[in-house]
Amino acid sequence: MMLGEIRHYLKKRDVATLSDVATRFDVSPEAAQLAVEYWMKQGKVKAVSAACGSSCGGCGSANESYQWVDKMTPVTWYKS
Repeated sequence: MMLGEIRHYLKKRDVATLSDVATRFDVSPEAAQLAVEYWMKQGKVKAVSAACGSSCGGCGSANESYQWVDKMTPVTWYKS
């Protein structure tokens, strides 16, 4: 499992759980979490709320969802 592969996977899927990442790359959930946390620290991945719309946390952290975010460079308009 390489970080670039996970980047590509998350970009393609848009949203994925740690369980999805672990299964796709045949790694432990802990290894998947370390990779996702790396991208979170880089500001490229964010945790998203439960797909069911519930905030109860009943699914556990193994099903926590993550989304790839591409930061857009703000456009500054100047008056002449």
